[in-house]
Amino acid sequence: MQARLTTKPTPQVISAIQALDLEPVKLRVMDAELGEGWTREYADSIELAYKNYLTMLVKYQDHAEHILLSKDVDEFWHTHILQTMKYADDCQAVFGTFLHHEPHVGERTPAVLEKRAALAEETRELYEREFGSARHADAAWAGSAIKAENAAMSAMSIRADNAAMSAMSIRADNAAMSAMSIRADNAAMSAMSIRADNAAMSAAVIRQEAF
Repeated sequence: MQARLTTKPTPQVISAIQALDLEPVKLRVMDAELGEGWTREYADSIELAYKNYLTMLVKYQDHAEHILLSKDVDEFWHTHILQTMKYADDCQAVFGTFLHHEPHVGERTPAVLEKRAALAEETRELYEREFGSARHADAAWAGSAIKAENAAMSAMSIRADNAAMSAMSIRADNAAMSAMSIRADNAAMSAMSIRADNAAMSAAVIRQEAF
């Protein structure tokens, strides 16, 4: 069975993506010294493309690890990730799990480039399925043609050990463990209490009998 990014209902996740407050991310990428020096207009356009990318990951989960993103959308994602507490909270609120970023590491061999060309074609087909014509798909992607040479050398990655484990599932497991712990603690405390009460009563009885 293929690992899933999230088990939350798709409309709920998409609504949460659209509701994300990414103003702190845009302020950083707009900073000429600390960020990319983008204009407000361009930062807004890349924010939209980033949300489109996240939406595509959810709507096409079987293809999620194959969907490429533009270099500037990837840069926007990097900036989001660097705001670690916000990013972790946003991932939990949207997906119920952490969205991992997987950069390419190693030589760009002919085999790697060939695979990326195939992934770019798969990405283009998915965007055209979602947004219609090639022109609309390119605009939704990041305003440039969906091609391997325009794509970042990275993508999302699903960890098999925690993929599709919803927050509800995690909470349920924790609750079960907590319940076990509570029962064990209560049992221990009850046993202690019983012994203490018995000891106190026994001592009282002994003292009474002694007199």
